[in-house]
Amino acid sequence: MTQENRFNLIDEPWIPVTGKGNVSLREVFSRPDLSNPGGSPLEKIALFKLLQAIAQAAITPADEQDWRHLGVSGMAEACLNYLTAWHDAFWLYGPRPFLQFPAVQKAKKIPYGGLMPDIASGNTSVLFQSQVEQSLDDAQKALLLLTGMSCCFGGKKVDKSVVLSPGVIKSASAKAGPALCSQGLLHTFLLGSSLRESVWLNLLTQENLAEERLYEKGVGTPPWERMPAGEDDEVARNLKRSLMGRLVPMARFYLLEEDGVHSVEGIQHPDYLQGGMVDPSVTGDRSAKKPRMIWADPQKRPWRMLTALLSFLKRDQKSPMRCLQLYWCVPRIQRSGQKTLRLWSGGIRLRSNAGEQYLSGSDDVVESELSLPVFSPDSESGDRDWFSAFQLAMERLEVMGKAVYMSVYEYYRDEKTDNASSLAARASLEFWQMAERHFSALSESCSPQNGPEEREKVLRSLYGCVQECYARACPCENSRQMELWARNRPFSRKKKEG
Repeated sequence: MTQENRFNLIDEPWIPVTGKGNVSLREVFSRPDLSNPGGSPLEKIALFKLLQAIAQAAITPADEQDWRHLGVSGMAEACLNYLTAWHDAFWLYGPRPFLQFPAVQKAKKIPYGGLMPDIASGNTSVLFQSQVEQSLDDAQKALLLLTGMSCCFGGKKVDKSVVLSPGVIKSASAKAGPALCSQGLLHTFLLGSSLRESVWLNLLTQENLAEERLYEKGVGTPPWERMPAGEDDEVARNLKRSLMGRLVPMARFYLLEEDGVHSVEGIQHPDYLQGGMVDPSVTGDRSAKKPRMIWADPQKRPWRMLTALLSFLKRDQKSPMRCLQLYWCVPRIQRSGQKTLRLWSGGIRLRSNAGEQYLSGSDDVVESELSLPVFSPDSESGDRDWFSAFQLAMERLEVMGKAVYMSVYEYYRDEKTDNASSLAARASLEFWQMAERHFSALSESCSPQNGPEEREKVLRSLYGCVQECYARACPCENSRQMELWARNRPFSRKKKEG
């Protein structure tokens, strides 16, 4: 590994941005024409968190008034000044490589494909050319480094022989990254009209952190300012208890080289089962004895989780299900007078078995970008009225989805078909795909000025989707099929009487 400083992340383009290719950190905060991050959902999560960490390190507002006074331009200027001051901490290669540990060079070197979930490695069969590892440039390596520290899979492929903190005992299976945990957490961030506005909208205040008391050490110190020497020294312990430790976790200690990477298990950050520690961008109920979290699910896209993500908008009750990022930051959109709330949600669904995390069957990445109407919280018909109507509409949709599944299942059960459940699941998935195309109309119809008639109009069209999915899934060609088709038709009178 060369000891010369090379490829500075502040100056070199490495961050994928939709429609713009790669840009540098300096460009993120200096160009108002940049939209939001590109790349895979896991890369977007890691990038959102890094940019927020830089902004929090540069200037954490005291409260909401301080945040509004700061504005997008004030935050951007503070971040550019901060990056200039810490320029030498962002060299990807050199004597002090960015977020890397030269001390792990004695660990086994693995190919970069071993860190990538979509690349076949070890004894995994290669089914598609896209699964074959390709050579990576420095920009891709930088993104892989950042993503791996937050979204690394748990398992036994990590070298456990290298320990940097005396007394630390590493198990045979390394812990998953805190952005994933056991099954793959769903993350949500607010979106602005530009990338730097998105960072500003998600910026937390000292008042926010004091209110929740989740992060004992407050904002904390970013690791590029003060790197831990090992897995459990004072710096590492402070990261475990600070916001910075959630935004830039160091679950793996890496050292990049030209032809591979050295990787060992790093800081074992506590998760939602250990004191309820979570990233502010995940949603869960941490009040119960065993906390419940919202997991990424390709079979249930994020728009279907909106009632949980926005449950703090309920008028007459305090919901235990909460996404801190939204709970603290959505009111900013409400007070701004903007008419639209934009959210990005994404993650990856995983399986765990015998200490290994992997993708199997229908497991995959998932993401959605959602636009919702927003109203002033002080108006008589505000967000809470919209949310109540939307919640009722989503409950109706859930009934429809279950009706499609049960009707198709009972049709094929009566026909004595072995794979009735898989055919029913396929029909139900088709219904939800069709329903997603009606999402914008449904959310708009829940606006107080539209009234229940407009909402019923959209829901009636969705009832038509129920019948269409059933008709596609269940043949009606001979007398026996016609009898089964009529008996099991969704919401039919015969089905109710039966």
